[in-house]
Amino acid sequence: MSDEVNQRHVSYAEIVEDLRTKAAITAAGDAPKQEEFSNHFGAEFKSNRILIKDSRNRATVITSPGGAPGDPHIHPDFNEWFMAFGGVMGFLVGEYTPFRATFGDITVAPCGYRHTPLPWYGDMCMRLVCTKPGSNHDIKGIEPSRNVRLDPDWEPPNRILTPLPYMIERHGLDANWQESVLLDQRNRVEMFNVLPGASAESVNGDSESWWVVLKGNVRFEIAGDVVDASKGSVLYSGDGEFSAITATGPGPGIFVEVADPETC
Repeated sequence: MSDEVNQRHVSYAEIVEDLRTKAAITAAGDAPKQEEFSNHFGAEFKSNRILIKDSRNRATVITSPGGAPGDPHIHPDFNEWFMAFGGVMGFLVGEYTPFRATFGDITVAPCGYRHTPLPWYGDMCMRLVCTKPGSNHDIKGIEPSRNVRLDPDWEPPNRILTPLPYMIERHGLDANWQESVLLDQRNRVEMFNVLPGASAESVNGDSESWWVVLKGNVRFEIAGDVVDASKGSVLYSGDGEFSAITATGPGPGIFVEVADPETC
């Protein structure tokens, strides 16, 4: 197990194994106190790993078994966003009709919207949640009195739900492309598709950024380190460390970059 944050590279296999180990410790009653996490996420969690603490965010992967209860709440001063990371997740956001999300799908809970992540199906329903450091679940809000259908014609950025298959259908896999899927005061979340052998530039130049690989194999060169990453890998680059990104094939590489919109 590791509790180190902002590591250069954490593989998906490492994240899953770490969460499984922590869940087993929790089930045995031997888990250490995790007050920062518990105060924010409530009692529904089974295990978690904080991966990123940058100048604006705390990014944590949480796993709970399907059917575990959610914890409805509101953040009045920032947008919280999630990436489904394993199993099937359900989400309630504001008055929108409940929906499900699978790996790589991004959900945005706008500030002031009551929202509830719901582990739906699988023994490890995982979500990466990107929240504001120091935030909590103290404001519970009121359950909406109606449901409104998500508008399928709502285009990025800042859709409530941006499924990975939607982005692939929108742009295809035969050309290099990039598009912002979230853009607000704290973050620019840019999704890239890069063909084998092609390179991509960071939207943030050489300023602090982090990435999540969604599909394919991608090589990152960061501060002299060469890292070959694949689906579910999380990578971090501090100020002045970024060098290059290349898809290594055999198919295209899809990934998101999370950057400070003020420096993009």
